[in-house]
Amino acid sequence: MKLNLLLAAAASAAGLALGASAAQAATVTVNASDDLYNLSGASLPGDSAVAINVTGLTSLTFSASTGATVTVNGGNYNDADGAGSVSGEFNTGANGISGITTSTAGFLAGTFVSGSPSPTAPTALDFSGGTSFASLSPLLQQAFFIGDGLTGDATGATQTFYVPTGATTLFLGLTDACGYSGAPSCFSDNFGSFSVTTARVATGAGMGGVPEPASWALMIAGFGGAGAALRQRRRTPVFA
Repeated sequence: MKLNLLLAAAASAAGLALGASAAQAATVTVNASDDLYNLSGASLPGDSAVAINVTGLTSLTFSASTGATVTVNGGNYNDADGAGSVSGEFNTGANGISGITTSTAGFLAGTFVSGSPSPTAPTALDFSGGTSFASLSPLLQQAFFIGDGLTGDATGATQTFYVPTGATTLFLGLTDACGYSGAPSCFSDNFGSFSVTTARVATGAGMGGVPEPASWALMIAGFGGAGAALRQRRRTPVFA
C-alpha cells in the first residue's frame, strides 16, 4: 500500500514537471453576416461577431470548413480563405478595431480584445502579399486574417496564432465593406457560413521544458521513496 502511494506521488510529480497538454477544442458557426467590428451589439452594420473566451490562453489554431460556402456583396461563393471571391478588400476598421487589407474578400477574420476596446485602433495589417505565415502575433484590437488556418488554401501546415498579453476575448467574423473598400458595411447581402474549430492551449500547458524546482523535488522524493521501499522488501526474509 505504501509503495503504491509513493509511486502515485512520483507519477503525479512527473506529470506536473513535464507539463501535460491542456489543449481544448471548441467548434462555432460564423455566419457571413457576422461583422467582426460589431462587438456585442455595437451600433454597426451586420450581426454581432462570435465571441470566444481566451483568458489564460497562450495560443490557438484554427480549422475551418472547406469548400466555397459564403458569398459577400452578391459576388461569387468563396471558401474561408476568400478563394473564389471577386475582389480583394481594403477595410478602414471601426469600434476601436483596426482595418485590414487583403487580396481576397469574404474570409474568416479575428481580433483579440481586453474588456471594452479602446477607441484608438492599432496599425492595420496588410495581407495582400500573401497569407502563408507559419505563426502570427496580432496586437489587441488588431483585425487579422485567419482563413482556414493553414499556410495554403485547404492545404499546408497548421498556423499558430499567439494570444496577446491581457486578451480576454477573441471575436470571429467577416470584414466586409460596400464595394470591398471603406468602412464596415453591406452585410445584408451576405449568405452562408463557416464551421470553425479552435484548438486552445492554456498558459504553461504542453510546454515540456524545465520543470519548476518544487516539481523536481517532489518527483525525486517520490522516486527515492519508492526505491527505498523496494530495497526494504528485498531485504525482508521470507519464512516458510
